[in-house]
Parts: sequence; structure tokens; C-alpha cells
Amino acid sequence: MYRRYSMAIKLPVAVFFACLILGFLSTILLSSYTSKLSNDVVMEKSELSVNQLVELIRSSLFNEDTISVQVALRRATADQAIFSASVYDNDNQLIAQSKTAGDKPDTLEIISRDIELQDTQIGTIYVAVDSQPIYQQYRNVLFSWLLLWLLFTALCTYLCHQFAEQFFRRILILTSRLPGTAEPMIDEISALEARIQPLLASSSSADENSSTGYYYSLVCATVKNRQRLNAQLNRENLERLLDKIDYCTQRALELYGGQRVEGGVGDICFYIRSTQPSKQHLLVCLMAVYSLQQLLERLGGELGVDLEINWALCSDDLPSLPLFSFHEGLAALKHQSRDLSGQLQEGLIGLHTKEYDIDQLSSIARFQSFDDNCFILQGFPEERQKLLEKQILHLVRICL
Repeated sequence: MYRRYSMAIKLPVAVFFACLILGFLSTILLSSYTSKLSNDVVMEKSELSVNQLVELIRSSLFNEDTISVQVALRRATADQAIFSASVYDNDNQLIAQSKTAGDKPDTLEIISRDIELQDTQIGTIYVAVDSQPIYQQYRNVLFSWLLLWLLFTALCTYLCHQFAEQFFRRILILTSRLPGTAEPMIDEISALEARIQPLLASSSSADENSSTGYYYSLVCATVKNRQRLNAQLNRENLERLLDKIDYCTQRALELYGGQRVEGGVGDICFYIRSTQPSKQHLLVCLMAVYSLQQLLERLGGELGVDLEINWALCSDDLPSLPLFSFHEGLAALKHQSRDLSGQLQEGLIGLHTKEYDIDQLSSIARFQSFDDNCFILQGFPEERQKLLEKQILHLVRICL
């Protein structure tokens, strides 16, 4: 079973481990490279120092000029990297020696070289090179890289966490506004896919059904008091009210994927289609109707106008071709919805469907029987109602 973690956690963790792998591999490579480079520098430093001292003291040693040999050794140990330099004769007797003040380092590289003159050995020189400062310089490079990597990892992880938290919070808000059950999901992407899947039809399904048609649900909202509104409102206020109703309807249809169609005077008509009949499709249609109903009620309250609107939803399979058959079917659905709306009391939402009875429809909402294959919407389950309230607030912010 998958562990359920938010993508706002998964993404920063993935970035952190990617930086961790990068830091681990680069540290190994850099450590190996700096170690080899520091060893080469120590050897080069030792060889160069010995060779220079041999050239400096060869003639002085041959002439038994001990003072000149001592001066040369003292100058050599002035270099912080050289701890001591000693010259011995062929009998291994110390001739001259110079040491740096201080304790003897633990890391000394001692190199010796025979001193020859005209192919005759006249002595031996020993140089002790303190490799610790050289190694420390390259270790400082490694430590600087580690510090830079730690700062880079912390910054990347923090910025990724901030971005992921905001990004997936927006996805959760979008998901909560879509129809569907709020079931536990692996992450936000899975939840969004589960919610949006019923609203989409695959291109292949669309191609297969283009010749046979679609399942249409047509909604007809009848403003019962349209004549009274004409008498109560002046022309400017009436046009403002109608424009607002049109705008609210268009925004709600954009949210639910509906399409506005021409209706009669005092009618608001639109349809939502799917590739086949399903309770999920009817649920989306009912949510669209309910959201628009609540939105228009708030609009009327804001403008100080009573809107007496009845809502009727009728569904049927309509052929796409020939075109006149589609328009005839759509007109029949419109007439059926208008007749049902005329039979309803103010504010009710009626549903006509031949595919499902009231027991089958109880899984998506609560209904009351009205007539043959006709039902009155009573309400939605608690979770669905909470989702609808969020969608209605979203529409209110946009439209009002």
C-alpha cells in the first residue's frame, strides 16, 4: 500500500536527496583530486629544495667552508615548509644543521641526496619538509566546497519547499472546486486526476461517438416574475439586471463545462453533454444548476430584486448527424424542460430522466418524486454540500 504524503513534502525531499548524492559524489572526486595534488606538491617542493641546496653548498663543502654551508642551510629553513636541513660527511658525521624553532611536526617528509663533485661523493644532505601546511591548504579547499554545498543544499531545499507548498495548495483549492468524492489519495496530483477524469472524455471516445451523438442534459430556468420586473424596474436597471444574469450564467457554465443556448423571453437555457448516460454526469449538471441558482439569489439580494426562478433539467441522447435531427432533438428537450419548469413552484429544481429511478439517484443526492420519471432535488450529501459552498463562494467573488 502506498504511503500518502503531500507532494509539498515529496518534492523538497527529492531535491534534498538529489543534492545529497551530488555532494557525496563530488566530495569523493574532489578529495581524491586534492589528495593527489597535495602529494605532488610536497614531492615537488622537497625535490626542488634539495636540488637547490646541493648546488649552493657543493663548492663550500668541498672547500670545507662550514660557515657558508651553515648560512645556506639557515636560509633554506627560513621557508616555512622546510623544518630542518642537515649535511653529513662520508663518515656520517654531522657537518652543519639548521632547524626551525618549535616542536617537531608529526608530518615530516624527509628526503636525502648525495653531494657529488666530479663523480666523487663528498657528503650527504637531508631535508625534512613539513607537509602539514601544504596538505592544510588543499583541505581548506575541500572544507570550503563542503560549506558551499551545505548552503546550496539548504537554500535549494527551502526554496523548493516554499514553491511546492504554494503550488500544491493551489492544486488542492482547484481540486476542491471540482465535483467528486473527497477520498484519500496518494498525493495532490492523484486527487486532481481522480476529480477531473469524469469531466473529460478521451479523444478516441469522442471520435467514436461523433457520428452516433452525445447524451445531452438541457437546463431551462424560467423567470416567473419577468413581467412584474418589467413594470417595477426602469429600462436602465432592467438592462443592468439582465446583463448581470448573463454574466453570472456564463461564469458558472465555464466552471462546469456547459454551453448556453437560445431560450424564450424570461428563460435561461444551457446544456451539458457527455459521451454516455451516467449518474456522474447528472451530478455535474445538478451542481451547475444549484450553484447558478444560489448565485442568482445572491445577485437578487444585492440588487434588491426578487427573482422567482424555476429550474428544470431534462436529458436524452441526441444524434450529431444529420444536423437538422440534432436541432429537432434539442428543441424537443427545450420544450420538455420549459413544460416541466412551468409545473414547478418557485425555487425548485426538477430533474427528468428515464435512465435512473429515485433509489439509484439517491447515491448522488436526495430527491422527492414529482411525476413519472420526474424528481425534485431536496439536497446533497454533507461533503458534496461543502464542496458546492466553496464553488459558490468562488463564483460570488468573480461575479459579484
